[in-house]
Amino acid sequence: MRYACWVDNRLKIYTMFIVLEGLDGAGKSTQIELLRRMCAERGIESEFVHFPRFDAPVYGELIARFLRGDMGHVSQVDPYLVALLFAGDRADAAPTIRGWLAQGKVVIADRYVYSNIGYQCAKLPAAESRSRLRDWIVEAEYGYFGIPRPDVSLFLDVPFAFTESRLSAQREGDDRAYLRGGQDIHESSLDLQRSVREVYISAARSDEALHVVDCGTADGRMDTPEGIFAKICRIVEPVIEGL
Repeated sequence: MRYACWVDNRLKIYTMFIVLEGLDGAGKSTQIELLRRMCAERGIESEFVHFPRFDAPVYGELIARFLRGDMGHVSQVDPYLVALLFAGDRADAAPTIRGWLAQGKVVIADRYVYSNIGYQCAKLPAAESRSRLRDWIVEAEYGYFGIPRPDVSLFLDVPFAFTESRLSAQREGDDRAYLRGGQDIHESSLDLQRSVREVYISAARSDEALHVVDCGTADGRMDTPEGIFAKICRIVEPVIEGL
């Protein structure tokens, strides 16, 4: 089933699977809210899923323990094993996503396979070892587990000074409950965040389905949510036309 709508008499949205990626604190939630609001205003049903799913059985609690540091420092846990935890979470969610798509809904995910690639490959120093892990994750998630492939993935590339400011501040909210008052070990290292960005940017050069959204202004500041959303629409439109 396929739906269509217009935004400002210009942008058509058909049923599709959209993924938003980004560094921690990049503003993905805001853009997902705008996407879902746009769909609702046009009478299009949408569903949302956030990965990792901390309330999910088995994998949710294990991932929470890892991110709290219960399993050791971020450099002490084999990235292949960590990647398998995140992949397993998505594998469990795959039937739900397929069901939504079969019902003709727009599905929007906050993080997906490229988050696994970005955060795990960034822990490895050499390009060759990163490439091997990237290929292993892709084969595990899309090949072995057979999870749905997104129609488009968007990496929100925010000015790094903004990321540094967001991660230096005290972040709160219901989605932080998994930390139990502690700190996410992925967020505690700005060097790791820089490396994660490098992996995303490198991946976008070789994968036409991964698009980089420049969230900065000409003078290096963070763009407004509305400005970023307009950039997202400009990227998504030609993808929709090709469906």
